Amino acid sequence: MEAIILIDIHAHNGKFPHSEPMPGNMAYDHRGETMQDFIADLDLDQVDCGFISSAQALLEDLVEGNATTYADAALDSRLFAYTYYDPLRVEESLREIEKYRRHPKFIGFKSRPAFHKICFDHPGYRPLLEASVRLGKPILLHCTPMQDAVAMRDMAALYPAAKLIMVHACKEQYREAVTLVRDRENVFVEPVTSMHFPGKIRTILGIVGSGRLMFGTDYGLLSRSRILHTYEEAQMTPAERESVFAGNAWHVFGLKAELSTTSEEVG
Repeated sequence: MEAIILIDIHAHNGKFPHSEPMPGNMAYDHRGETMQDFIADLDLDQVDCGFISSAQALLEDLVEGNATTYADAALDSRLFAYTYYDPLRVEESLREIEKYRRHPKFIGFKSRPAFHKICFDHPGYRPLLEASVRLGKPILLHCTPMQDAVAMRDMAALYPAAKLIMVHACKEQYREAVTLVRDRENVFVEPVTSMHFPGKIRTILGIVGSGRLMFGTDYGLLSRSRILHTYEEAQMTPAERESVFAGNAWHVFGLKAELSTTSEEVG
């Protein structure tokens, strides 16, 4: 692949405890489980910016996980952090939002409804949507069952000023999921999965266009080289590539302003 500006909006900080092997092409790669390895792969993969969220905040300790992720993001100028939001621990999550909302590495919010066994239309997510609108920061939201996509469609209509990113796009049901949000201009799609679906990227481009498709890799669980292969297959035009790999992230995350602030406060 020719040289491009590459912004990976979906990477993990910390380890996931997958002790059992995954079947077939669902196998995980388990990369970057130490920050030394993580940063080395930024160089190897020629990543210009990477956005990380905490495995620990999801699985164990919300407060310590977010704190570690922000500390690790400060180790490299290319890294930015999501504040993880737990919809079943609203007051604690709101304190986390307040704690990091002015942090120079704060890039947005991350949550996983299915892990918490609820949907995005649960009342516990309303304060997050309100914070997204108030602070102008996007929400990276895992969407795996179709009910997640339905809820995202509905919440995007209720909160049209919120910027929402559909991660995983309901896996093998990506056509149906992306079609559901086609008319929601504030919903963007990051469709990474461990399984390869030939033609997926070109299909998504045909549904929502290059202005709403974003590049993320699930790095930590998956290698970037595997995900980049999916995008190479789509044979995108130069304009499509610029939008998908960098331009949309510049716009949605306001990244140019963030980089300027970071260089002043951290550099």
